[in-house]
Amino acid sequence: MALSFEFDISGLADLIAKSPEIAAEAARAGMHDVLNVWKAEAVDVAPIDEGILRKTITVEQIEGTGANLTGSISANAVVNTRSGRFNYAYYIHEEDAGGKNLRTPGTVKQFLDEPAKKNERKWHQHIEDEIESGLERAGW
Repeated sequence: MALSFEFDISGLADLIAKSPEIAAEAARAGMHDVLNVWKAEAVDVAPIDEGILRKTITVEQIEGTGANLTGSISANAVVNTRSGRFNYAYYIHEEDAGGKNLRTPGTVKQFLDEPAKKNERKWHQHIEDEIESGLERAGW
């Protein structure tokens, strides 16, 4: 008497094959979420003296593919002065506003960096959670 046993792992093999793509899509979605929150928090703490700085904070395109993604935000508030065009955003953020104090309470000179430093762990966790959820939805 001969016994045989069959086990079809084609579904598992398909899931394994699709997992990198699923994880990458979920990571990209999580990165979009994080960038939008980062922008909102940067807007909240950006100085408002010139009135245009907060409007110019922009989410940049996510670069990279697969597991190698890079996301960023930027600000480029250019104002016209008697001596020409002046990048107010750069001056405030990178040149410490010439050492001047900010007029508006609750604002910070490092308006892009401070939210990122404060939330880095939380944002990494959000992206990881999105990847995990994406894989769970796919059947893991």
